[in-house]
Amino acid sequence: MVIVTLGLKRTCSRRAFSTILSVVIISAVVLAVGGAVWAYSQGAMTITAEDYAESVINMTDTISERFIIEHVGYISPIIDLHIWVFNYGGVDIEFKVEIGDETWPVDSNIWYGLASKEMDSIRLERVEIFSSGDELNIKVYSRRGNNAYYRFIVP
Repeated sequence: MVIVTLGLKRTCSRRAFSTILSVVIISAVVLAVGGAVWAYSQGAMTITAEDYAESVINMTDTISERFIIEHVGYISPIIDLHIWVFNYGGVDIEFKVEIGDETWPVDSNIWYGLASKEMDSIRLERVEIFSSGDELNIKVYSRRGNNAYYRFIVP
């Protein structure tokens, strides 16, 4: 190609990229960006799916959790209260006992444990002395948030 400028002749040796080369470069950029977006979304969906699966498993454990207060016994001279809890559900439970505004075990990090299809007696020591005819509203609640109630009249 010859360019004439003000009467001077000069030869231009610069050439533009060919269209094929520019299409290849643009395609590589598009593929790289697309691959990065795909990898990001794949990772985010994996985390979301794992969280969802874990929450569903926890929910089924909560639904499968079944327990009742089978019996309550009170021996006034010893000032002990015995509570029999029966776990008839399909999962092991961890629970606390609440009578009025008192909770057992007292330590907030400790829970009673009870295996599936088992019954256990919980002995609450040093319970306040109740009079004959007093009504005790006993609540057993699990770590998963399920409750069992029992109304006990002191003999």
